[in-house]
Amino acid sequence: MTQQSSMPNLSARLKERNQQALAAMQTAAAHSELCMARIQRFGPTALLRLVEVANGDSGQSHHCRRILLAIYNGSRWPLDPTRLRALDGDLQQAAFITLEWATFSRRELHEYLDDGEKLMRRFRLIETGGRE
Repeated sequence: MTQQSSMPNLSARLKERNQQALAAMQTAAAHSELCMARIQRFGPTALLRLVEVANGDSGQSHHCRRILLAIYNGSRWPLDPTRLRALDGDLQQAAFITLEWATFSRRELHEYLDDGEKLMRRFRLIETGGRE
């Protein structure tokens, strides 16, 4: 009686698993590219929306400034996630998109704004009551 080798079965299973893994990686890469395209498309608009509201004088303005300052300098201005709950739905979306954009952007977000450094300095002064 001859013993049948299990190598062809093993090789076939490994080949199939490798193909499945490759397909999963390609799907993940395609999804990542779509997400990055969405972020690049909507990020600037979302950032400008937060800045627009942050320039105001309301509770929403306060939370938007704090979110922008957290993106600007998270160690000095930690992000309290409960701030996101205090925002209206459209501002929540803008905040999430801006946070995601900040995560993947190759530049600091304030660099996309006219006088962004000056704007962040002004937001810091507002939030500290004029104290640095």
